[in-house]
Amino acid sequence: MDEKARRLLREFIQEKLNGKLDELLTFDFKTLRDSEKFGCPGRRFDGDDTEIVRAVCVVLWEDLLPDLSMAALGDGAKYRGDTMNSFHTMFGREISDRPGFFAGLEKYDPPEEMRERVRDFGNAYCSTVGNFVVLPNLYARGTTLNMHRGTNEWRDFFDRFLIALKSVLCGGEEEDPLLAELVKANAFCFARFEGREGFSALVRGLLLEDYCNQEFLPKSVSPMNYHWKNPADKEGYFRDAAIYLDTAERIIRDRGRRIRDLLRAKLG
Repeated sequence: MDEKARRLLREFIQEKLNGKLDELLTFDFKTLRDSEKFGCPGRRFDGDDTEIVRAVCVVLWEDLLPDLSMAALGDGAKYRGDTMNSFHTMFGREISDRPGFFAGLEKYDPPEEMRERVRDFGNAYCSTVGNFVVLPNLYARGTTLNMHRGTNEWRDFFDRFLIALKSVLCGGEEEDPLLAELVKANAFCFARFEGREGFSALVRGLLLEDYCNQEFLPKSVSPMNYHWKNPADKEGYFRDAAIYLDTAERIIRDRGRRIRDLLRAKLG
């Protein structure tokens, strides 16, 4: 049991959540950019790799994932936090001199209602606890799971990554060769989750059921569109963006509640 993680989490609840674990559901981890205690002291800031998210991951999953601890999390370590439903793939980065406007979205001259919806996703959902997970992080061929899933044909869509991971762990025919190498490089973790039963245990343990059917097999949950795919198809982009927002917000909200409940049980 990692007492450092539990102590940090309890202090976070008191200092940042007004003593109320329920406030974790809507806490925006981007606001910790300047926090030496709970943010990313001495390293590049990333909401899913803050000290407090590391602590949350350890308390949640130290019994599920081999060797998981505060010391085993971060760039170059055995594990790393990851954001499941990304922002930049669908909407692009914020325009430097236009706060609240995003380069990908603006390609399509969106109505103000869509801008507001995207801003709300960025502020109220994307960097909240329900959107964070932890993945093994050892390298193969110069990349990691975190980097590979954001740069290949899955375009950072977490449902497509899970489908590909299931194929590797369960011996499917359409196996991504580099993903297979990454799984092998991280066998210290994945060896426990091979086969249908093993994959199901991983899905249930990491609270990923909303990406799966009733048999815990992953499925596509939203269209795979992204801001540079087809700038000429404005209608298609807005349609798919709305589906993405609806789906991601529901998953993040529901999973956040389950994370809260599990943390409450583990902290006593």
